[in-house]
Order: sequence, then C-alpha cells, then structure tokens
Amino acid sequence: MDIGCPNCDATVSASVPPGPGIGGDDSNRLQGKNARCRSCGHELEVYYY
Repeated sequence: MDIGCPNCDATVSASVPPGPGIGGDDSNRLQGKNARCRSCGHELEVYYY
C-alpha cells in the first residue's frame, strides 16, 4: 500500500500481510508495522487488522 509521508509529502510504500481483515475472531486484533520514508527518513507506523 502507498501512503503519504506527513513530513515531506513523498510516497511511502508499506506492505501488510494478507489476511481475512476484520472478523468475529479475537485473533484479528489491530497490529502495527513501521515504515521509513526513503526521502526524508521519517518513521511511520502503519496499523492494520
């Protein structure tokens, strides 16, 4: 997925693992992953289910 860096407006590519998404199972809790902007080095946190 592509997201915008809030520091320099560059496009940051972040990958998240495939999965079922939001469901009734408690094992699908909100998780996070770090990504770093290649343009300015700003660290971003990407959260997903």
